[in-house]
Amino acid sequence: MPDKNPNAISGFYDGIFHCYDAANVFLTLGLDGRWRRKAALLALASKPEHILDVCCGTGSLSIELNRLSMGRASITSLDFNEAMLSKARAKTSAVSFIRGEADALPFPDGTFDALTLSFAARNLNDGGAGLKKYFNEFHRVLRPGGVFVNLETSRPGNRLIRSLFHAYVRLATVPVRFLSPTHRAAYDFLAGTIADFYPPEELSAIILEAGFSKVEAHTLMFGAIAIHSAIK
Repeated sequence: MPDKNPNAISGFYDGIFHCYDAANVFLTLGLDGRWRRKAALLALASKPEHILDVCCGTGSLSIELNRLSMGRASITSLDFNEAMLSKARAKTSAVSFIRGEADALPFPDGTFDALTLSFAARNLNDGGAGLKKYFNEFHRVLRPGGVFVNLETSRPGNRLIRSLFHAYVRLATVPVRFLSPTHRAAYDFLAGTIADFYPPEELSAIILEAGFSKVEAHTLMFGAIAIHSAIK
């Protein structure tokens, strides 16, 4: 698997930002938008006024949050890759997109009512302790009672389904690698992070260790996708 340091990961996104949205639609059979909508609705359930979308990428979840809140929530979106942010800014002016690091968020304690993370936790993961470092930072910038929502691939509990899911990921990335041969390593890397990530109950435990409470895991696609919600 390619190097997993932040500069290496950012370099991968420099190479694939132009086809990132289309690849997501292809790899998820067009279901990624539906999953983001579910995550956004969970984040908006408490009617937050200030939302932070971390590792926002090209802004898909940020835009969904703005749409579903009908512009009533102030949404700040952060990513460390400028190419992805440039594409996000071209989509909408209703969201504030800024460059920053997820483990050193440039905000005071208790700034936000809700914080979202989508399809990024597995790239932040360097074992449970590494992921907990990021979750601690998310906890810091949320106000008491604030909501954390994480949308991510997961590890199905059923061994057969898990094997089929991982086989699908390997097969589905073949045409993407063929269409973008210079960036094959990036998609190999992303496919590897899916296979290595936690099942829902293990991720729930890490979120609890970061200081959150009332952690709930909502699984989709026979456990291949999980949406976690938690309260500070």
